[in-house]
Amino acid sequence: MARSTCIYGPTGSRKTTQAKYLARYVYERTGKATLLLSTDGGGWEPCEPEIQAGLILPYRIDTSALPMPILRKLSQGYWPVDPLETDPGKIRVKLVNWSKIGGYVVEGWSSISQVIMRYLPDAGISVGGEDRNKLGGFDQPLRDEAGNVMMEHFRSNTRGDYGFVQNQLYGLVVNFNSLPVQDILYTALESKGEDEDKSTVLGPQISGKKATGQCGSWVGNLVHAQDFPIHRKVRVPDPQDPARTIEEDQLDMAVRFYFKKHPDPQTGLFFPAKPRLTPERMPDLDKRFPGGYFEPTLDGQNTLADYLGLLDSLAGGQGDAMRKWREQMDAKLGRNKQAPQPTPQPAATSTKSN
Repeated sequence: MARSTCIYGPTGSRKTTQAKYLARYVYERTGKATLLLSTDGGGWEPCEPEIQAGLILPYRIDTSALPMPILRKLSQGYWPVDPLETDPGKIRVKLVNWSKIGGYVVEGWSSISQVIMRYLPDAGISVGGEDRNKLGGFDQPLRDEAGNVMMEHFRSNTRGDYGFVQNQLYGLVVNFNSLPVQDILYTALESKGEDEDKSTVLGPQISGKKATGQCGSWVGNLVHAQDFPIHRKVRVPDPQDPARTIEEDQLDMAVRFYFKKHPDPQTGLFFPAKPRLTPERMPDLDKRFPGGYFEPTLDGQNTLADYLGLLDSLAGGQGDAMRKWREQMDAKLGRNKQAPQPTPQPAATSTKSN
């Protein structure tokens, strides 16, 4: 089973950029490439060098090309024969050769849920037993170059769609997590949702009020990307006199990737986050990244790969430490190092009555 991580945060918080460093880490550890599945509209330009080098194999799902069947097959370990094909009638899939693939990036939970939400009304599919025509909508005509009328139908989502989308996305995540890769990374936008007691919660954005508070349990590592404004003074040309310069305020953004629960500076509500690590090694993690976060830089320092590498190193010695503790307890209590073998039983004999 893959180690699963989700990074969620606002647009522009360098979530996609971490995919490139994950791919490098996977290749360093396994010598294998990483698959990148995208339903986001922002593109994968930050990963272009890794794509050109063959470290990342990308595929973008066209929302008009039967997205739900394709998503399910991809989560089951299939991949398009031709990733550039967009015609639904020509798309073919094949099983992934896992001897060459060691990582997976799925972008992202928010866009996948939105794609499914739009797919249902566009396809006229009702999953909750409600009639879409009674919930609102409209039809709009459009003529082609020959003057023929083409009617476009617009329908709203039903309440049943939200639970359906959440269940479908959960099923996809369960499938992806079961794939035989080293690491799988999900991304998502951040959002406000509703807990079971109707209280407001923060977390990854998924269609459906209660999904935001529940989806953090779907993965091992949950990381929140939070941006912070940095004000600085710069010298720029004077619009009144280009030969002179004037001082101007400029706003830059720094990003912190929190792996511990932390408050929103504006609302005081807590963003969920968690590492997959034993409690005994948490002090070592805090020592390396004090404050419960790491801050990736543009030159590739303190990236997701560094964070995951630290988790690997901290977990690596846990088995040895526990075996040493067990040996000490055995010696203290006078136990044998090896478990006692079961006492052989005499073979059963049959008796005959005269």
